[in-house]
Amino acid sequence: MLAPAFVEWLQGLEPGWVTGLPLPRTAQLRALGNGVVPQQAAYAVSLLLADLAALLGAADAGTSADRLGHGQEASAA
Repeated sequence: MLAPAFVEWLQGLEPGWVTGLPLPRTAQLRALGNGVVPQQAAYAVSLLLADLAALLGAADAGTSADRLGHGQEASAA
């Protein structure tokens, strides 16, 4: 049987972040399963900020439309 405290630990959450709430085990697991792992969210934000910095740098060197081509989007990869 999957223990919510173990899932909490696997996701890097502080003990009791979800398991300290007065919820049944199934609700705790549902909340943990629908959550975002903090390390994953931090990595995603860092990628978005890097893309933003690149776009702003392109804007400083000329317009972003000139750098990227009219109607094209920057690649997130």
